Amino acid sequence: MPKRLLLEGSDIEVLLSQVRDEHGPDVSIVSADRVRTGGFAGFFARQRYELTVEVPDPAERPPAPVPAPVPAPASAVPAPPTGPATAADPMTALLARAEEQERRLSLAGSRAASPVPRPAVAAPSVSLNLAQAVPAQAHVPTHAAAPAAPMAPAVPTAPAVPLVPENFVVEAGTENRAFADMLASLQRDVDLRDTAGTGGTGALSARAYQPPPAAPAAEPERGGAAVPRAFQPPVAERDRPYARALIELGLPEHLALRAVGSDMYTAVRRALADLPEAPALPTRPGDVLVIVGETHAALRMAEEAARAMNVGAGQILLAARSTAGTGIHTSRRLSGPAAAVRKARKIHRDDVPYVVVVDSTPEQANGEWARSVADGLGATVVWAVVDATRKTADTARHLRTLGTVDAIAVNAVAATGDPASVLALDIPVSHLADRPGTVQAWAALLCERLEEKQS
Repeated sequence: MPKRLLLEGSDIEVLLSQVRDEHGPDVSIVSADRVRTGGFAGFFARQRYELTVEVPDPAERPPAPVPAPVPAPASAVPAPPTGPATAADPMTALLARAEEQERRLSLAGSRAASPVPRPAVAAPSVSLNLAQAVPAQAHVPTHAAAPAAPMAPAVPTAPAVPLVPENFVVEAGTENRAFADMLASLQRDVDLRDTAGTGGTGALSARAYQPPPAAPAAEPERGGAAVPRAFQPPVAERDRPYARALIELGLPEHLALRAVGSDMYTAVRRALADLPEAPALPTRPGDVLVIVGETHAALRMAEEAARAMNVGAGQILLAARSTAGTGIHTSRRLSGPAAAVRKARKIHRDDVPYVVVVDSTPEQANGEWARSVADGLGATVVWAVVDATRKTADTARHLRTLGTVDAIAVNAVAATGDPASVLALDIPVSHLADRPGTVQAWAALLCERLEEKQS
């Protein structure tokens, strides 16, 4: 009983070669499809080919017919070409004769000569299907079958290879009856010449075309060989109705493509499910939370963190050039890394944690100075306050100068059209504006923006 297999790969020629190598020439190709998967709105999609083949049972495969020699009048047999190229490669001779016949037909058509009756010559039994080579509306004459020739004594010869491989279809883009006659005449001439020169085998020793070998798509678990696997239908783009809008809101593409489903909140939650969590606030005695950023924005974040850590205003310090307009007493100001080292000796002996604000922005280009202050304090956790309206690349460049940053607090979220672009920094978000940067907070913000787009 025949069985069907589904194969897939990135190259159709490799799949066809694999089918013939593994299952022989009797395999039937049921369908061949090109499938594009992944990507977004037609972009970044991957292309592969899926080939459905039907392999017959070994017992059902019919034996290959042996072509019988067919005699022909001597006048119908043209003199075979001679030379080393003809003896070495019969296929070259066949191609040369095809070109000569085509040239003669074109000359005869231009002269508009009256048709000359052709002698009736029986068509040999070859693996060439003229019904497939010529369109249905073209009339192809059918010659009478020649009587069976007497069986000649067996002569040991090399195994004959059919001129046309099995299941090979010749596509001829013409409706001219002369073209079909030319193919039959060429095949008769080759068979007759081969019969006269090879002892009556009637077969042309020519190799079937084999596509060039290529490295198949290997699967690690099968030792590097491409094998059929179960069909998995790609996820249709209609299952991601919010992906494009989320990308416009700044969400990285690899996260936006996870937003699968028709329910908005569920799809957004699914896209944000793997966001990293910010580390907890330090609460042990002598711990130091360093918040780096613009002075006033970082001080607002420091006051909120101090309330969560249950410490007073006396444990909030400022490392900046001046305390003017901040409400911080000059006694709680750190002038630089050296002052931070001296203050750290007292902080680590105290029985409460501290919050230290370090004034540093990309415009000041003082990231190395802020890093030295944090190292001098022996910081337990380092936060950075980032502006959502700033370019992500500029923010990332500034954060690299600060050294290790455990979390970021996103400021000015309402003033930008792509607030989720900060997620491309791949750093946990501790605060989103005035609320903790949890998955629920991000989902609420993005769903609110999505509803605004739809309204």
